[in-house]
Amino acid sequence: MDSVLSVVLVGNPNTGKTTLYNLLTGARERTGNWTGVTVESAHAFFTLDGRTYRVADLPGIYSFSPDTEDERVARDYLIRNRPSAVINIVDASNLERSLYLTSHLLDMRVPLVVALNQVDVAERHGIKVDAQHLAKHLGCPVVPMVASRGEGLAALRAAVADVASAHRLPAARVVYGEAEPSVRRLQVCLIVAADDAGVDSRWLAIKLLEGDPFARALTNGLFDVIVAEENARLARHTGQRPETAVMDARLGFIRGLARDVVRRRGEIRRRFSDVADRVLLSRPVGIPAFLSVMFAVFWLTVRLTQPLVDFIDSVFGALLVRQTRVWLTAFGAPDFLIALLSDGAGAGLTTVATFMPPICMIFLCLTLLEESGYMARAAFIMDRFLNGIGLPGKAFIPLLVGFGCTVPALMATRTLEHRRARVLTMLIAPFMSCGARMPVYAIFAMAFFERTGNWVIFALYLMGGLLAILSGLVLHRTLLKGEAAAFVMELPPYHVPALRGCLEHVWGNLKSFLTRAGQVIVLIALLLSLGHVLLDRASGDAERAAAWRVSAGRAMTVMLRPMGISEENWPAAAGLLAGLMAKEAIVGTLEVLYAHEDDALEAAPFDLGLAITDAGRQLVAAYGFAATAATDSAQEGGSAAGGGGLLTAMRRNFGSRSAAFAYLLFVLIYSPCVAALIVLAREAGWRWMLFAVVYQTLLAWMVATVFYQLANCAEAPLRAVLWVGGLAAAAAFGYGLLRIVGKRVVV
Repeated sequence: MDSVLSVVLVGNPNTGKTTLYNLLTGARERTGNWTGVTVESAHAFFTLDGRTYRVADLPGIYSFSPDTEDERVARDYLIRNRPSAVINIVDASNLERSLYLTSHLLDMRVPLVVALNQVDVAERHGIKVDAQHLAKHLGCPVVPMVASRGEGLAALRAAVADVASAHRLPAARVVYGEAEPSVRRLQVCLIVAADDAGVDSRWLAIKLLEGDPFARALTNGLFDVIVAEENARLARHTGQRPETAVMDARLGFIRGLARDVVRRRGEIRRRFSDVADRVLLSRPVGIPAFLSVMFAVFWLTVRLTQPLVDFIDSVFGALLVRQTRVWLTAFGAPDFLIALLSDGAGAGLTTVATFMPPICMIFLCLTLLEESGYMARAAFIMDRFLNGIGLPGKAFIPLLVGFGCTVPALMATRTLEHRRARVLTMLIAPFMSCGARMPVYAIFAMAFFERTGNWVIFALYLMGGLLAILSGLVLHRTLLKGEAAAFVMELPPYHVPALRGCLEHVWGNLKSFLTRAGQVIVLIALLLSLGHVLLDRASGDAERAAAWRVSAGRAMTVMLRPMGISEENWPAAAGLLAGLMAKEAIVGTLEVLYAHEDDALEAAPFDLGLAITDAGRQLVAAYGFAATAATDSAQEGGSAAGGGGLLTAMRRNFGSRSAAFAYLLFVLIYSPCVAALIVLAREAGWRWMLFAVVYQTLLAWMVATVFYQLANCAEAPLRAVLWVGGLAAAAAFGYGLLRIVGKRVVV
C-alpha cells in the first residue's frame, strides 16, 4: 500500500484558506471573514487516484518572521514535517500582499502549488491575473479558483498530486540584488549545517542576514563571526541595515512580478466596503451601530426561539420525564430505575433539547455577521477602548471568539505578539458570555422577564463587556503594566454570506454542543438522581433522606444569602457548583433538583395526549398571533402540558426578579468551566489560572450582592448601606494589594 502523502495549506488570513481546506477534505473546520480564525493546525484527508493525502491547515500568516505564535507554528510545522506539497493560497484581488508569503516559500524550497483564489472578486474590481504567466515566473503550478463555489477544485487536486508524487520543487527563486553576493557566500558556508538542520542552505543564509533568532539557534551561533562580517560589508556597500536590504529586494521582486501578470480594466471603482466603512467606522456611528447590531441578535434569539423552547420543554418533559415515569411504574420497575431514567436521563435530555433553539439562533446570527465582514470592523471600533487598558485592537478578536466558547478564545490569544498582552486578554476573555451561558440566560429570561427578556440578555452581554474593560484597566495598572502595541489589521470586503456555509457552521456548533455539553448535562443529571437514590437507601426513610439533603444544600447557601439565594433555594447553589464543569449544566441541575423537591408534580394526574396537544396549541398561538404572547400562554398552560415545570419551580424558589438577576450576574462573572481553566493553565501558567478562579468568583459575589442589596434597599436600607459600603472598602483594599503585588510580578 502506498504511504500517505502530506499536504500543507498556507496563506494570509482572510484568503479563503480554511474554506479551501473544508472543500478539499470534506471537513467542517470553522471559517470566518476575519483574521485569526485558525490558531492551531487542523488535519483531515482526501483520496485521489488511489492515493491518500493528509492535509494540514496552518494558521493564517503574512510571513515566517517569529513575531507571533501563529507564525512560529506555521514555520516550525513546515521545517519539522517536510510536506510532500505545500498549497499556498493567494488572493487574486490583492496579489502583491499575498506574494510576500509566496516569496518566503520560494526561499524555503518546498514543493509548491499556488491556489489563486477569489478570482471572481478580482474580476468584479476590474483586476485580471494571468495565471499561466504567473506560473512561469514562479516555476510552479498556479490554479485559478473560487473556493466558495468549488470552482477549480479538480485542477488543484491534480496539481497537488503531480507535485507531491514527484516532490517537484519550484524553479524560480528570489534574487536579492545588492544583498545577493552576501547570500551566496553564506550559503556556501552553511551547506553542512543546513543539511543537519533539515532546511535549505539559501533560506538559512537569508534568515541569518535578517537576524532571525531561530536561524541562529539552528546553527548554534557557530557562524556569528561570518554573519557579522557579511552584515558589515553589506551595510558599507548599501548604506542600509542588512534586513532592510533583504526586505527591499524582496518587495522589488514582488512589485515587478505583479506588474507583469496583473491587468486592470480602466479606473477601479470605489468599493461598497469603502463607502460603508466611512459611516460604520466613524466615531459618531461606530459604537451605537455595534450595540444596535448586538441587541438585534439578542432580540431575535429571545423572541423567535422562546415559543419553541416552551414547546420543547412541554413535549420532552411530558414524554421523557412524566410519561416515562408512568410507563416504568406500570411495568413494576424499581424506584431507583425510575429515578435514573425519568428524573435523571429524561430531565437531562429535556434540558439539552430546550437549549437547541437559542443556541442555533445566536450562532446563526454571529456567523452571518462574521461572514459578512462586520465582525472584523468591530475590532477597529473597540481599538480605542482596548488601548486604554494596554491592549491592541487585535485583542478584541479573541474576545469576539469568546461569544462562542471560552476555550478557543483563550487559544486565539496566540495571535498577540507580547506575553503581557496575551495573559491580560486571557484573564478578561471569560467575561464574554460564551454560548453555554446563553441557554441559562434564555431560561431565566422566560421565567422572570417575559416581556423584557431581550433587554435583560443584552444587558448581561453588555455588562460582561464593561467588566472585561474595567478588569483589564485594574490589571493593567497593577499586575500587568505595559503599553499597547500598534494595531494593524486588514479589513476584508463586505460579503453576502453563503447560506449553505453558514448553516453548516451552525450545525457544526450544534453537534459540538450536543456531544460535549449534552453529555455533561445528562451525566450530571444521572449522578444527581443516583445520589438521591443512594441517600434514600442509606437513610432507610425517604423523609429523613430529604431532610439530610436539604440540610447539606442549605449549608451551601450561607455565602449566597446576601445575593438573594435563600436556604430553601439550595438547588441554585448546587447549580453553580455543576456550572464549574460546564455552564450549561446549571439549568440541568436545577431541573433535576427542583423535580425531586416538587411533590405536587408527582401527585398530579397526567395525560400525554393532552400535554402534547396543549403544547402544540401554545406554539401555534405564539407564532400565529404575537411572539410576545408566547410566554403568557406558556405560563397559563405550562402545568397542564406537563412541561414548564422548571419555569414554575424557578419562579417559586427564587421568589423575585432581583434575586434571579443577581444569580444571572454571578453566572456571568464567576470562574470559567474546567475545560477553559485547563487551557488557561497551559497557555498562561497555573498561577494565573488560580488567580482567575479567585478573582472572578470574588468579583461575581461582590457584584451580585451589591445589585441585590441596592435592588431591595427600600425594604432594608441600613443593611444595604452596610453591605455596599463594606464591599466598596474591600474592593479598595484589594486594589491596593494588587498594586503592591504587581511590583514583584514578572510576566
